[in-house]
Amino acid sequence: TTTTTTTTTISDDQELASYGIVRISLPKDLDTKKWSKELSQPTPMNLTFEGDGEYAFYRNIMEEPDFPFDLILRAIEPTLIRYFPIQTLEEIRLDDAFCVHYNTNQYDTSGAKHTDPSDITANLCLEKSPGVTGSQVKFYGRQPLENVDPPLGQQGLTEFLVEQIEGFATIHWGRHPHETMKLEA
Repeated sequence: TTTTTTTTTISDDQELASYGIVRISLPKDLDTKKWSKELSQPTPMNLTFEGDGEYAFYRNIMEEPDFPFDLILRAIEPTLIRYFPIQTLEEIRLDDAFCVHYNTNQYDTSGAKHTDPSDITANLCLEKSPGVTGSQVKFYGRQPLENVDPPLGQQGLTEFLVEQIEGFATIHWGRHPHETMKLEA
């Protein structure tokens, strides 16, 4: 007997917040297509460590002098203040920023279950190609946010998927266990 289970996808913003995830639109003046194109290009460092094309390219954005960190941080500031225990952006220190570019030609387009080495994580979806599925983020359990009631029902879901939507940021506690699902054509 084979038993298959389907993981629930949560798309309602209020329900997402009850599990510890908030999603907001990126600023309209952020050229997501430009940055997607730029950051998906291999660099000499990528080619040295990941040049076989089998795995996703990781690119350090901290070394991109023109990346609009200030624009993005100002846009997400109200969300951070509402849902996380901070009062101003001065309390935030940007320690790490990187781009992961998945491609259906790569052998492995998933990311294993993990937590992030950050207090708060903001995932930006700069571009999502038409005609592909997958690449959702699967979260495990609930991490409470400020000013949000817990999910209705008994304990709520123990795992759920969150679609990555082009032009949106998905923000959550770094300690919230999650993984990236396989990209499929």
